[in-house]
Amino acid sequence: MGQRAMKSRKRTVIKKEPDDDQWAVRRTPVANVEVPPDKPASDIHINLTALGELYQVDDTAILERAVEPGLQLVREISPVVNHLVSLNTSATARKDDVVRWQEAIEHIFLLAKPTQTRIGVVGATGAGKSSLVNSLVGEENQACTAWVTEVSHNYSDDPTASYRAEIEFMTAEAWLAKTESLLQDIKDDISSGPSAHLDSNSDTGMAFSRLKAVYPGLTLETILTSDKNVLADNAEAQMVLGRTIALKDVSSKGLLDQMQAYVGRNAKEDVAKGMNPWPLIKTVRVFTKAPALSTGAVIVDLDSNAARAAVSTDYIKDCSGIWVVAPIIRAVDDKSAKELMGESFRRGMVFDGKWSAISYIASKTDDINVEEAAGELGCDIDIDQNFTRINSLTNEITGLTTELGVLKKQNNKDRDSLDDLRDKVDDCETDLGRIEGDQPAHAAAANLGKRKRADCDTSGISPLMEAGIAPCEKGQVGQHLQDLKARVQDLRKRVKFDSEAIKERKQNLELKMQEKTLLLQGIKESCIKKRNQVSVQRIKQDFADGIKEVDDATASDQNDVFFMPDKPLRDYEKVKAGLRVFCISSRAYQKLNGMIQNVEFDTGGYRNSDDTGIPDLQAHAQKLTESHRNARCREILTKLRILLTSIECWITGLDIKRAGLDSKSIKTHLERQFLMFFTNVQHSLDACSDKLTDMLQINIYGKTNALAIAAELEATPYADRWFQSKEDGGLGFSAPATFKALCRKKGWHAPRGRVSVDIHADLARPIHEGLLGDWEKVFTLKIPFLLQEFLSEFTQHQKNLHQVFVKQYERSNHLAEALGLLDDHNVASREALSNLVVEIKKITTEHGGDAHRAITQTIANGMEDLYNECLDIKGKWMAAHQQVLLPDVWFDN
Repeated sequence: MGQRAMKSRKRTVIKKEPDDDQWAVRRTPVANVEVPPDKPASDIHINLTALGELYQVDDTAILERAVEPGLQLVREISPVVNHLVSLNTSATARKDDVVRWQEAIEHIFLLAKPTQTRIGVVGATGAGKSSLVNSLVGEENQACTAWVTEVSHNYSDDPTASYRAEIEFMTAEAWLAKTESLLQDIKDDISSGPSAHLDSNSDTGMAFSRLKAVYPGLTLETILTSDKNVLADNAEAQMVLGRTIALKDVSSKGLLDQMQAYVGRNAKEDVAKGMNPWPLIKTVRVFTKAPALSTGAVIVDLDSNAARAAVSTDYIKDCSGIWVVAPIIRAVDDKSAKELMGESFRRGMVFDGKWSAISYIASKTDDINVEEAAGELGCDIDIDQNFTRINSLTNEITGLTTELGVLKKQNNKDRDSLDDLRDKVDDCETDLGRIEGDQPAHAAAANLGKRKRADCDTSGISPLMEAGIAPCEKGQVGQHLQDLKARVQDLRKRVKFDSEAIKERKQNLELKMQEKTLLLQGIKESCIKKRNQVSVQRIKQDFADGIKEVDDATASDQNDVFFMPDKPLRDYEKVKAGLRVFCISSRAYQKLNGMIQNVEFDTGGYRNSDDTGIPDLQAHAQKLTESHRNARCREILTKLRILLTSIECWITGLDIKRAGLDSKSIKTHLERQFLMFFTNVQHSLDACSDKLTDMLQINIYGKTNALAIAAELEATPYADRWFQSKEDGGLGFSAPATFKALCRKKGWHAPRGRVSVDIHADLARPIHEGLLGDWEKVFTLKIPFLLQEFLSEFTQHQKNLHQVFVKQYERSNHLAEALGLLDDHNVASREALSNLVVEIKKITTEHGGDAHRAITQTIANGMEDLYNECLDIKGKWMAAHQQVLLPDVWFDN
């Protein structure tokens, strides 16, 4: 549309208002309309049919191609509209029109900005998240997994900023709270006896290393007397707190080198005068030109702690996709899908309506023991013949290697003998020549030196002497020379024959070794593929079983009207089929694509990059963005259609007076009909709101009090377990220092190498389980149904209003086109409302997730006083005093 408008050289007419010549604007392209100079403005028509048809299209490429000329047209219209807005006029109605156009254009430009689809990558330390992210973006080393790292597309056109990064540091308030927690952890550990502070892998060791990095002068002795406020006010720390550092470079390596000064745990003391700032970092954002991210995917690499606590934070809710990463060996050995996506995680995904957004990434497929895998996976029968051939080849290779060694040894010996004989032939020929010249042969023998043998002790002995021939016996010398030459000839043939035999055996050995390598690679490839297939099915089944466990635990009561014992809550076969599972080898992909040059890595088992699974994952990342991109395109096209329809109505010059109608009576009629329309819409809206309120009261609010009482009854037995040993089924907080650490971390504790504890989530579990079944019905079925019902009613009200206009004015030829334009506008309005309903559903789901998290937050707020009181308790009976406080907390909250 825009291209045709740019090529137009014909006059475009903008309707003039009476007595207002300053509004006349000529020869300015404002729409895709070509108007001959003699064509009346009233006959102008813009064909918007194609825009309406595009609303039903679901192909992202087609929609994005359609948006581009539409945006170009809006760019052409924008200057004219801005000019009209700036004009001084008394025509209020017209001024209101162009102001609305200007707002619509600004909104379209805002929508035209690239969308972002956030994909959260979660997994335990060592799962291979970093290599996964690096492979996705096509780099050897880019992710920084000690923090939340966001990797997204770099839209900058600056040639010096092909790679960019932003390092965001904590606020001063956040670091103050963190410093207090770290200090107290170390103090409690020192005061409780044998300390683990020197073990860098312990929680206390990690706390000490963090403080030591920021405050190099800190020692174990000074920690006991250190004050959090004094430390936090340190001038060097204040230099970076609350700041965001922007970096850029032309290469990935150059950017990484710059980043290391901030994120490297062994960073040089060149950033803040001796301070290493890595503990102060909150988030690292990296921007690259990676094709996999070009459609708007943002990979969010959560650190292991954040991943374990993800369901209790606000971060996961912002992600449209969630990738759970674990080594493939776990998928085969245990129920990793359920273990990683634990009960709390799965329950949170159902509450957030995001369990269908989960993808599972089985990493490190290159980590395989072929012989073990062949037996465990039942593919030994398929490759048994290959193993037999490999064993045979191994024996043949051993035999050939031995035979080749013998041949080489004999060949080398024969070559040395041949050299000796050639020396003798030369010497004998020299002696024979001297005899023929009547010179004494033995006198010249001492000067022979064409080919000196290694044993110099006999170098002066003539071959004639060695043969026992007198120098004067010419015939005997000649005969001896012939014998020597015959021996040389025989030995040359033998050396040549052996050399060819060695060459042949080398070639044979190389072929057999190549065959063995190919067979081994083929077996490894078969085992990898078989394990991948088995793992995919096990993970899918494990995931479906995990969702079913959540459903079973939260099934409706038998007295519930929705209780249907013979009908499952959902189709678990569809759940299983719907989970996307990818089996990948990041390192093999990087090696095959030349990303890691100086690292030895066996790519056997992978014929090409496609076998590593990374290209499929890259395509999946792009695919996840399509729903956002499609919605954006539809909204742009709908807004454009409304804008152009409005402009068309304005520029065609349709005149009520030309229709012979009274404008005042028409205005009165329109106002009356619009009042009825708005009244009907309001009634539908009120009815929808009432139904929604009743539904929430019956299914959610009406059950919370009873569930809260049930949670209170379970709270005390649960709290008793805090102080019991793990052997007795408790949580192992009997040590006062351990429980204090839990209190300082406000109910969430994740000791290194042990299962994390989330007190608030556990206390809220009875409420969540009691609400989950109804919650999902409300937010995934009932609310969308109500919204769709309202949309249908609105559409009917709009059609009724239009029919009133059609019935009243269809006989007027002058207004027939206006009615057609109005119908186009109605269709576009309904499309806009459909977009709005979709957005409302999305927002409702998000707020539903916020509401379920609010339950946990309410419990956390109520526990705040308990934590503070427990932290203040000191002395011999600390644990007993802490336990006494708990019942009061349940009662008060």
